[in-house]
Parts: sequence; structure tokens; C-alpha cells
Amino acid sequence: MKTITIDQLICGMYVVDAQGAKNLHVNGLITSATQIEQLRRKGVRLLNIDSSKQQALELDSSEESQFTQAISAADTPSLSVRQSMKKLSMAQELKNAQLLYSEAKSLQARAFADITNGKAVSVADFRRCAEGFIDSVFRNQDALLCISRIRDKDAYLLEHSVNVSILMSIFAKYLKLDEDIIVELATGALLHDIGKIKVPNTILNKPGRLTEAEFVIMRKHVEFSRDILQQTEGISPISIDVAANHHERLDGNGYPAGLAQEQISFYARMIAIVDTYDAITAQRVYKSGQSCVKALKILRTDSPSHFDLALVKQFIAAVGMYPPGTLVLMDSEKLALVLENNPNSLTCPKVKVFYNVKQRRHLTPVTVDLANAKCNDAIKSAVNADEYGIDINKFFNQFILQS
Repeated sequence: MKTITIDQLICGMYVVDAQGAKNLHVNGLITSATQIEQLRRKGVRLLNIDSSKQQALELDSSEESQFTQAISAADTPSLSVRQSMKKLSMAQELKNAQLLYSEAKSLQARAFADITNGKAVSVADFRRCAEGFIDSVFRNQDALLCISRIRDKDAYLLEHSVNVSILMSIFAKYLKLDEDIIVELATGALLHDIGKIKVPNTILNKPGRLTEAEFVIMRKHVEFSRDILQQTEGISPISIDVAANHHERLDGNGYPAGLAQEQISFYARMIAIVDTYDAITAQRVYKSGQSCVKALKILRTDSPSHFDLALVKQFIAAVGMYPPGTLVLMDSEKLALVLENNPNSLTCPKVKVFYNVKQRRHLTPVTVDLANAKCNDAIKSAVNADEYGIDINKFFNQFILQS
């Protein structure tokens, strides 16, 4: 038997007993990241595990351990203010989301300028921004997801951290993490790349593969971010953790510290997935972003070597196979923009059809619910707007934001 901390607990471990929470008697196999967070919320800090029973899980199994049943039997907490918040339609929340996104980019720009001028970062401002994101996510997460997909090729440095914060908020909400934890995660995500301000622009914006020497300098941005945040008044350990460890990988091949397996916290595993997903799908001046489906396939291929497989699967469930804002090619040879996820079907969202590929002409935009039994169309693939000469930002502003 071996004693570990809650931060060292990973899927596949077999819990003998837990310490730190009164009247909580559990044991069994850890099969999901949600179980770990349930234990954390119950106040568990130390656990005894049986290493001889540890398994390499295939997490598609529907089997539930007695562990899950035990912690689920506890009293259900009352709904928070956010959980009780009125849910808004996509159209209602879009304007709020657009304003929040714009304000977050401005906040990023000011923070970079402050650091350049030797001023301190205002954590309170970033926390307020994170709170705004989380409120929007609880009202209707698809709105912010959609806004975050409409990218400016010239604003990657500002938009990436904003997008990662939005995705972290959605991911953490899906995992049912405590809301104060979600705030710290979203705040840390907003600040996770703040150290890039100290990386030379010639390296940061180089249109091509970095040399080994340049890559060494680029990797320093994580340490810069960590150092800046450690000297910042009011920042939480969780926010520092996600900023300092978002490039660590489970096999020990990440950076800057080469942490591996249980050395990497649950929250750092989350942001590693989210940061990679957004980086793959990002549009930049010197390269087109890859599709969301391609990004998800890369994450699956690199699990469990780089990423936590249980968390990757739950991230996919949280954002959907085709997140709002994704351009898709239909079986009917028409293009459509994904508007909203259907919770019961990851592959059948609501879409706005607007372009006939064969005839090479725009159509009167029509909203279609692909989950409707009467619908005879389906998504063939996620595609890039540049392949069809489509100005997706113009279409979005004209037919989504203004509708």
C-alpha cells in the first residue's frame, strides 16, 4: 500500500481508503477524472492506494466502481447563483459574448504594455474578466465558443490566451468543478502566456520552423510567465500551476521541468489539452489552422503518452466534435456554420447553411437542426474557409451577429 496526495491521483489507480473527509469510506478503481474531483470537493487530501491493482484503463467501459457509488451517495449541494442563472438562447447571449471577448483582448494588450513598462499585472482585472466568461458559459456556452472560433490572423498572441480561458471555463463546468476553482483556472489561463512578452518578436512571429536555438528561447516563455505571476500580488497557486505547467507532458517529455505522470496536477493536465487544442486550430499569419476534428484526433493519438486520456474524452464531450463557429461541409455539398451543440449528439449540431459548393454561390442562410429526425443531411467534414474563398468573419458578422 502507498500513500499519495489528491494531486497525484490518476485514472487507473485503485483506492483503498481516503483521508481528510469525515464519514467518507470509499475504495475501488478510479475510472474517470470526475471521480478525482468529487473526492477533492469532499475534502480528501491523502489517499492510500494498492499499486498491485493499478490498471491501464480502456475508458470506454460503462462499468462503475463501488467508489463512484459511495461518493455519489453524499448530500447534493444546493444550486449556486450561476447554476440558478436564467439560460439564454444563442442569439441572446452572442452580444454579451462579443463584448466580453473584445474587453478580454484589450485587457491582454494592456497587461503586455504594463509588463513592458515595468508595471505590475492587475490580477483583480483578470479575475473580473474570468468571472464574466464563466457567467456567460453558464448562461449559454455556445455563444463564447462561437465567438472564439472567429479569429483574427494578426492577433494570435492576444486571442490564444482568451480562447484558452474560455475553453478552460467550459471544460471545468462540464467536470462540475467548484466555481471558485473555475475562476482560478480561467484567470490562470488568461495569464498563462504572459511571459511571451519577453520573447523576441523575430522568434515569436517567425513564419516557419524554429531552429533548435530559437526553440530554446521560445520555451523560456513558460518560465517567464511563472516568474511574473509568482511576483504578482493576489495570484492563486492554482493560477500559477496552470501557467507554469501547461507544456508538461505525462511521459516526461514536456517543459520546462520535465514533470511526468503524478507529478503533473489535475489542473495542469486540463490546460495542456486545452492549450494544444487551441494552438492547433488557430489561424496565424503564416499558417492556416487545422480543423477541430483534426485537433481532437491529434489529442487522442497523443494520449496517454502526452495527455490524460480520460480528460481528453471528457474535453471532447464538453466542446463537441464540431464546436460552434466551425465551418463544415455537408453531404449535400453545401457549406454551413455550426451554431449550437446538441447535448445528446456530438455529431448533430444546429447549423446555418449558406453556400452551395457545386454551384459556387451563396444561398439564403437557413438554420438546420441535424438532430431532427426529419433532417436528411449530415456533416461530411470540418473544412477551412480559405479552401472555398469564403470570408467567414464577414458572414458571421452579417448573418449571425446582426440576425
